[in-house]
Amino acid sequence: MDKNLYSIYDKKSGTYMQPFVELTDGTATRQCMDLLNNPNAPFSKFPEDFTLMRIGSWDEIGGIPNADTPPEVIIELLTLQEAKE
Repeated sequence: MDKNLYSIYDKKSGTYMQPFVELTDGTATRQCMDLLNNPNAPFSKFPEDFTLMRIGSWDEIGGIPNADTPPEVIIELLTLQEAKE
């Protein structure tokens, strides 16, 4: 079964953080909401600096990542922060 690969893009450093696997954009967004709930994390302190990106897919049977399309914006963490307030 293919799952999606995601990464959080840091606009200040211009780098992508370590990728993670989720089934859907919704479950990846939920993971980011958890990050925003930690008051000591940079995500909650500076949400305007971070963007959730889908960077490819993961074949969990074959163990092969696939990144045949450019990274796609899923949601700005600032948008999530504003929605929870």
